[in-house]
Amino acid sequence: MTSWADIQKLASDLQRVQLSHSSKKLSEVNCIEVLQKLIASQQIDVVYTRDGHSYVTKKHLETEIKNECIAAGGRAPLTDIAVALNIDFDHIERTARLIVANDEEFTLSNAELFATEYVHRLRNELRSLLDEQGNQTTAALCKHWDLSPELLQSLLIEKLSSTDFQGVVDGDTIYTASYLDARQLVLRAVLVAVTKVTPISTIQKRVGLTAKRFWIAFENLQAIGEVPGTIIGSKTSPACSYRPKMYDYLVKACVVNQYRQNEFLQISTLKTLGVDGKQALEETLGASEAKKLINLNSMYMTKELMDQCVQTVHDEIQKTGIAEIRVSLQTLNLPLDTVDEDFIGEKVANSEKETNFSEGFVFKASILTEALKSIDKQIETKAHQEVDKLEAEKKKQGGGAKAPPKVQDDADDWGDNKKGGKGGKKGGKGGKSGGGKSSSATTSSAPSGSGTVQVSEEELEAWIRDSQAVPEEIISVVVEKLGHEATAALRKKVQEIQALQLVASAANSKKSLSAIGDKCRQLYDTLNTFEAATTSFADPLGSDLRQYLLKTVGSDLANGLLSYATGVDNAHQMKEKQRDETVEGLPEMVREPIRALFASLKSTDDDALEKFHDAVYDCSVPSATSLSLRKIDKKGRSEVGIKISTDLREQLSSQSEPATALLLSVLYLLAKNGRPITASGKFVAQLMAQIKDICPENVYDLLQSCQKGVVTCIKNKDDEVAREMLEEDISKLKAAVLQ
Repeated sequence: MTSWADIQKLASDLQRVQLSHSSKKLSEVNCIEVLQKLIASQQIDVVYTRDGHSYVTKKHLETEIKNECIAAGGRAPLTDIAVALNIDFDHIERTARLIVANDEEFTLSNAELFATEYVHRLRNELRSLLDEQGNQTTAALCKHWDLSPELLQSLLIEKLSSTDFQGVVDGDTIYTASYLDARQLVLRAVLVAVTKVTPISTIQKRVGLTAKRFWIAFENLQAIGEVPGTIIGSKTSPACSYRPKMYDYLVKACVVNQYRQNEFLQISTLKTLGVDGKQALEETLGASEAKKLINLNSMYMTKELMDQCVQTVHDEIQKTGIAEIRVSLQTLNLPLDTVDEDFIGEKVANSEKETNFSEGFVFKASILTEALKSIDKQIETKAHQEVDKLEAEKKKQGGGAKAPPKVQDDADDWGDNKKGGKGGKKGGKGGKSGGGKSSSATTSSAPSGSGTVQVSEEELEAWIRDSQAVPEEIISVVVEKLGHEATAALRKKVQEIQALQLVASAANSKKSLSAIGDKCRQLYDTLNTFEAATTSFADPLGSDLRQYLLKTVGSDLANGLLSYATGVDNAHQMKEKQRDETVEGLPEMVREPIRALFASLKSTDDDALEKFHDAVYDCSVPSATSLSLRKIDKKGRSEVGIKISTDLREQLSSQSEPATALLLSVLYLLAKNGRPITASGKFVAQLMAQIKDICPENVYDLLQSCQKGVVTCIKNKDDEVAREMLEEDISKLKAAVLQ
């Protein structure tokens, strides 16, 4: 500590500056000036202010900081030193760094100053802890001494390699040599005591060493021949295990004893014992003995025991004709699984003629033959039923009496501004044949349809159970075995019955073709009549009606011609792909015209209808179908028109559905006035404008009212009031039109 007087004396004693008045005491101001000059000229050390009245030199400050650190036990925070010396922290920190840089006995870390005495104390304390426990982790030491890992490493651990430390630093753990020796002895004891395959992780946990120290100890023992076993797997793998030699000896004794006693070895037991695979078994039993064994799915068995199993099943078959493998082998008390039983069953079936194996049963082939014979009556009965079904479908497809004209009331067809297009089909054209897929062709010379019939598993099982021809235990097996044979027998019986009926129905084939031909002529006459009527309407209405005519009546006629060519009236039920395949199967002279006929139906050109007529002509020439379809003259169209008008009148009188009744009324009025057409609801608004001048005013008013009512009811289906009003108007309209 230096006062103003001391500074004056210091300035005069140092004689580093020339003072003009050296014999006089310096004033306080002069003293400060002198001090500043001394510092500026670097003639004295830097001094630090303490309390504004006294200063301390750099060297003295270093001494005081060191003294404070030593007084605190060799470890002192800089903040505590700053408070104790009453000097700014910045000066203390800067000086502490200079101390550490110049003096190796001091260390600075995290604003704390450490002296060599503190390190000596830590070392002594560490030695005491190691003597007590044998090992210490750096984490525990850091927590115990409140040090960071880095500081502990630099202060203590890095300096433990001197001769006075007898131990090992391994990663974050410090061991004494005696502790490691003791752990190695523990490891040796564990390895000697273990008698089964044990995971290394379990042994390591028991020994209490890190992985690195564990393997060092293990290798040390291995080097001196103190490891009575082998390592299985990689040392770095979690599945690494230790296999003691004692275990191999015990396993071999166990396997040999079981084999001699039972004449078989379960694979699951061998895997549990670690004898996995044929090679391991050969090492245990010997190569010559292991090669004699039969390898099943769940066990190894001697040939003698397998022969005994086969003979046991043979004996059972000779007694009853059937044997269940599982039951037959119960007397041998063998732990066989299903795959093993199947293997034995197949072996029995292969060793004896006319013997079958399935689903765990071995039985003679005679059982199947007897079972099939026992259901002959059921097969014959079902064959007659199937033939009746085929005939019913055939009649449904070829029967087709003339259907009444139909009108479709599509909910989307009744808008006021719609301009025609696809919609419901209008009546008046020739009747459309009935539905149903055909399963036989009347032009074929052989019975058909039998390929679709079959005996279901449920039926066959019920028949066999009722016949009691086989034991209950193998009914499901016999059903599976006889499924194809029973179906084949049924189809053969159906063909026999059909063959008898075919002779009787040959005469009816010509009648059926004749009916289809008549239907085609009727459809073509109707189409010509409708087409002629559409020419009285200006385009685009006239062209839209002709396009609609082509898509409806034209489509029916095309299907009729295809039915005539194939001899089966079911073309209208075919999907497009199926129809194309059918067309491709026809002779070329018929195939090309019919292909052109269907192509014209898809056309949207103005001459699509003309192309359709050309295709119809090509289909009806003698080289194709010989139908000779021709356009009818005016007189013929008049006769067809009268018939269409009559059909529409009958249909309107019996129709109660408002939308359909409205469309029928419009079509009837047009047909009645010599303009018969086919149309859907989309054309109603446009067609009403065409009949304004040919019907009484009250009828036209009713038509308009009904048309608006239909639209209202379609848009508001739950409006019961509008519905009642529409039905009332429809009744009035029908009465007026039919008057």
